[in-house]
Amino acid sequence: FFDGVIENPLVGTTLMGAINVLATYVALLLMDKCGRRTLIMWSSAGMFVSCIVIVVSLNGYFSDMVALGAVASYVCFFEIGLGPIPWLIVAEMFEGKYVTAAMSISCQLNWACNFFVGLFFPYINKSLGAYSFGPFAIVLLLTFMFAWIYLPETQGTTPAELQAEMVKKNAGRSYHNMDIEGMTSHAPPSQDEWEQALAMLVQLGDDDSDEEAGV
Repeated sequence: FFDGVIENPLVGTTLMGAINVLATYVALLLMDKCGRRTLIMWSSAGMFVSCIVIVVSLNGYFSDMVALGAVASYVCFFEIGLGPIPWLIVAEMFEGKYVTAAMSISCQLNWACNFFVGLFFPYINKSLGAYSFGPFAIVLLLTFMFAWIYLPETQGTTPAELQAEMVKKNAGRSYHNMDIEGMTSHAPPSQDEWEQALAMLVQLGDDDSDEEAGV
């Protein structure tokens, strides 16, 4: 991206780093004003458009300067949404006792994906050439659709409120013969109910043993 635009690649790398820092500061200002879900959608949409512009530029339809601008735009949109927001959403969606496990799993998945992207991108670049950013554009489009359709807004809400909102949204639906609304509308079984259920199971086992003995 820097060939023919910036003579020293180190200057280009420094420029991208400076844009990264400034965009992070902008994200701090927008995070509590625009909401988590909104920023995720703007971020994924902006990165998607940037990917398309990069692909078109690499095919010679736009100049190298436009390609460089698209890369800078990609970095900016990443830092205002998909960079910092997922770490907040995970912490806000779960109760305190589950946050540690949820964050650990999220971190592992995140860095595993980073590892595989770095590992396979040279092969993708070799195979697709100017269309190497096409797969990323597809993933970003799917991310936008997921945020638009399924992702709840976590800003200013509690895990219990999020659960109630998701139950209300999915009321009337059943998954694997489970009534989502009915499952959450009833209190969990008490200790006495568990003991009664266990006693019934023991009684059924004794009845079966008596029948076998009679035979």
